[in-house]
Amino acid sequence: MKKLLTVALATCIAVTGCVAFAACGGESDYDHTIVFYSSQGDDLSKVTQNAIASFEAKYPGWKVEHSQPGGYDEVLSKVRGDLTAGLQPDLAYCYADHVAQYLDTGTVVDMNNYLKNANSYTYTVGETTKTIDRIGFTDEDVSKFIPGYFEEGKAKNFGGHKAAGYDDDALLTLPFVKSTELLYYNPNALKTLGVEVPTTWDELWSICEKAKQEWPTCTPLGYDSDANWFITMAEQLGFGYTSADDSQHFLFNNENAAAWLQKVADYYNKGYIITQATYEGAYTSSLFVKGPENNGLVFCIGSSGGASNQAGTGFVTDVAPIPGVDEEHNQCISQGPSLVMLTGGHGVTNPSEKEIMTFQFVKELLDVEFQAQFAKASGYNPMRTDVYDVASYKTFLEGKDPDNGGKLEGKQLVVAKAANAAVELSDRFFVSPAFIGSSTARSCVGTVMERIFLNGMEPAEALRKAYKDCGGK
Repeated sequence: MKKLLTVALATCIAVTGCVAFAACGGESDYDHTIVFYSSQGDDLSKVTQNAIASFEAKYPGWKVEHSQPGGYDEVLSKVRGDLTAGLQPDLAYCYADHVAQYLDTGTVVDMNNYLKNANSYTYTVGETTKTIDRIGFTDEDVSKFIPGYFEEGKAKNFGGHKAAGYDDDALLTLPFVKSTELLYYNPNALKTLGVEVPTTWDELWSICEKAKQEWPTCTPLGYDSDANWFITMAEQLGFGYTSADDSQHFLFNNENAAAWLQKVADYYNKGYIITQATYEGAYTSSLFVKGPENNGLVFCIGSSGGASNQAGTGFVTDVAPIPGVDEEHNQCISQGPSLVMLTGGHGVTNPSEKEIMTFQFVKELLDVEFQAQFAKASGYNPMRTDVYDVASYKTFLEGKDPDNGGKLEGKQLVVAKAANAAVELSDRFFVSPAFIGSSTARSCVGTVMERIFLNGMEPAEALRKAYKDCGGK
């Protein structure tokens, strides 16, 4: 059905230079309602209501139904369940490994059909007829999309895409907002130690040794995600994590990974580090904010999207990129929600029209002014470079309140610092291949450090166990 609709639409455009549909008999409410699933909480959903209101004002007769099933996993579960019943949403938050699980349904829309589509489009709802001047973005708009985010959505990054009928360059997702991991640090502690902000892991471990001598009850470094640390080091050190190659998806069970884990285990035994898994599942940012003199941390590596949780007590948090092995091997992970379009849900009579109008709502979510609003409210990074030229966002990044010009303080200041640090990292971002089972791999490697640190398992055995848990033999 997806391919037939796309061919029909392409034929109409080729012949007429525009597309026009009038709704006919058998309409349902869903024919003119964009169903959108996200994991937003109440505060962010209020911000998103601005984009919804803008869309509904521009396109009379069309509505957006915004549902929040829960977190990312709950969105995935809801979409998968709805797909089996033909009740899938038109648009949803996603991670790449979610979309890998949707591909074989034939409902994932290749957004290249709309991204730069310069054709006009006319729709009719009841007594209302309206013409959209341009379906897609302009070339100038697309040139502003941050390449490191935009490339994530290419089908070549998804295992099984060819079997599902997608070319390598098919655009399966578009970024919404993104986060990366950053090094939050206590500048007062570094001043006491007489050291600079570390840019390599060797420098960081050296500072950890000094910090432990200065504050014996502190744990110098906290890492908020065991899985992210493993995956990042697999990229920086090149020991392999996963592959989109169907013949061998899981690469992490190897000697080089075991050697790095042994080194990290030694640092753990010296009291240099704590991770989320070894902190009873809690984020280590709750230790960081205490300061080393109060049995806390000197450094915390965590998400830029969680910057507001890193505001120190008794010190003003500073932010820097995560360390690298060296200047050439300093990759950092790219995360945060992307958008996937799904077609044909709820038995609509106008699926091609729904795709076009859903893309108009995508344009609202990626509008430069709305991206600035959402970035300030969420702490996530916008997906387009021109957001950094928006006056209110520029003011925010300068550490000033856009509303009154006063200085930002506390959580808002840390969010602004994190955004400044993250914007410089687009050429360092990497993403892992997405395939059915990639989310399982992430969960499995996330248990490796816990088994080594808390259970005393040898690194090689912990890797073999994780590999087996993934289905490897």
